[in-house]
Amino acid sequence: MTATTSLSRSDRVGMYLTVAICVIAAVFVSWAVIQRVAEVAPGTDIPVLVPFSGETAPLPIGPDGEAIDVAVDQAIVTVSDPAPATFFALIAQPVIVGLTTLVGILLLCLFCLNLARGRAFSASTVRIVFTATGVLLVGWVLGSLFRTMGVNGTLAAVSDRSYDGVLFQTDFLPLFGILALGAVGAAFQIGHRLQRDTEGLI
Repeated sequence: MTATTSLSRSDRVGMYLTVAICVIAAVFVSWAVIQRVAEVAPGTDIPVLVPFSGETAPLPIGPDGEAIDVAVDQAIVTVSDPAPATFFALIAQPVIVGLTTLVGILLLCLFCLNLARGRAFSASTVRIVFTATGVLLVGWVLGSLFRTMGVNGTLAAVSDRSYDGVLFQTDFLPLFGILALGAVGAAFQIGHRLQRDTEGLI
């Protein structure tokens, strides 16, 4: 028998409202992925956001439009006819990130539905949290890999391989979120075991 924990009506409404917001978010994520793929697919004039370090560029922000050198952290570089590996990476990166986000949203919806039904510490809830952790981790690794491939390939194409790009560039902030999610999964697993042991004593 699976024990349930009753939530107040307002808590259940909050869970269902979260699911509704997730559905809306999924629509926006899908649209963003479709737009990016459509932008890259022709293979010409592809805008790529490229990070830089220690670079400067003149901008007309001085008196009477005088050019002043400013530090450049990132810039959009347009590339046409990239190498096949670069083109693949530019297509794969938004697809991987988009699919990972959509799967994460789906699992969040299932998690909220379980909570709304009072199944916070059920085995299915624990599986949902750990599955989400694994999916997001894989998506983060592959997304970072394809992003780096796309950026380096873009710089190689526009500079005729005369500019040294970044070897590997990624955002580590999502990794901390993934680790936190794994900790939440461990907490729910402990709760599930305690609940199961308590049921065995009844």
